[in-house]
Amino acid sequence: MKQANTKPIHYVLWDLGPGGMELNVLQYIDHFYGHSKMEVYGLRATENTLFDESKVKVICARNNPGNTYWKYWQYCRSNRKDIFHLNNGGPVILLITLLAGVQNPIYHIHGTIYWKSAIQKVYLKFVWFFIRILLTFRKVTFVANSHYSEKVFRDNVLKVKPLVIYNGIDTGRFYAHFHPRKRLKKMAYVGRLHPGKNVELVIRLFEEIAADHPQLELHIAGSGPLQEAIRKQCDASPFHQRIICHGFISDIERFYGEVDLFLFLSAFESFGNVLVEALLTGLPVLTSDIPAFREIYGEHHIFELGKPENYNNIKQRFIQAVRTYPVLASKPLTMIEELKHRFSQQNHVDQINALYVQM
Repeated sequence: MKQANTKPIHYVLWDLGPGGMELNVLQYIDHFYGHSKMEVYGLRATENTLFDESKVKVICARNNPGNTYWKYWQYCRSNRKDIFHLNNGGPVILLITLLAGVQNPIYHIHGTIYWKSAIQKVYLKFVWFFIRILLTFRKVTFVANSHYSEKVFRDNVLKVKPLVIYNGIDTGRFYAHFHPRKRLKKMAYVGRLHPGKNVELVIRLFEEIAADHPQLELHIAGSGPLQEAIRKQCDASPFHQRIICHGFISDIERFYGEVDLFLFLSAFESFGNVLVEALLTGLPVLTSDIPAFREIYGEHHIFELGKPENYNNIKQRFIQAVRTYPVLASKPLTMIEELKHRFSQQNHVDQINALYVQM
């Protein structure tokens, strides 16, 4: 490791189960263990299902009686000279952190949706207004996980320019399963079964071509609130015998290595770890029209199907991509070396460590 930070580090999360932000923090703990004292604070967590408590102290705040925000203020106040790394905590958590006297917390942006209703927008804009006032004499280090999430934050929330640090991925783990694809036999979806991921469109697209490709199968890996609805849609399909729902898969790199096409038609994403993971195994991808995805695959617009709300356009582009599958399948090979470097865990934690050293 380069020059190491020695200050205690507090990772603040809402929940303490498997998820993108939580897995990032898991990387930090593995990397910085032995160099810094670390604690993970789960604002609404009642249990820890992810972190090794022999390496890091874990606080499940909901197990302690009292107001969530007041307890968090007390925690910040007691540790205000340490490093606080907030992972998508939102403006209220950032405001409490600043009011408690924490110096230069890291506010790590992992999303692009900041309010879901007009009332919520007014309330949260009001909180950001107070934060803006505090920033005239206090410092916050803003970090975004893509240039797209950085731009959305700057345009819609706060006129600051966050530092962009791409998510770190265990590139070697996925590259170990790399092989060029030759024929389309299995198409897949990987990710949360959640509103906005448009898994139902993936099933519809499979049905569009299933009759003409009698050997083709659709494999769905993931869990979430729409799991039962997705399963019912699959069961109602005339091709249900060729649709397999796997649920959560722990060795996802093996799953990527066994399929031939990955569809990811999310309506909103701030990055897209699953795309990098898939491409590292040589798996061609087809995606929705999301700017963050273009940061991953660059000029390879062959991967882009369009906006999820325009199903007819997506369908036409999907059918054309399947017809020219060998061309689509050849593209990941040309990207491998850059993907391995740009999105590596080492590259990510080196940049995070550089921030910690400056604190």
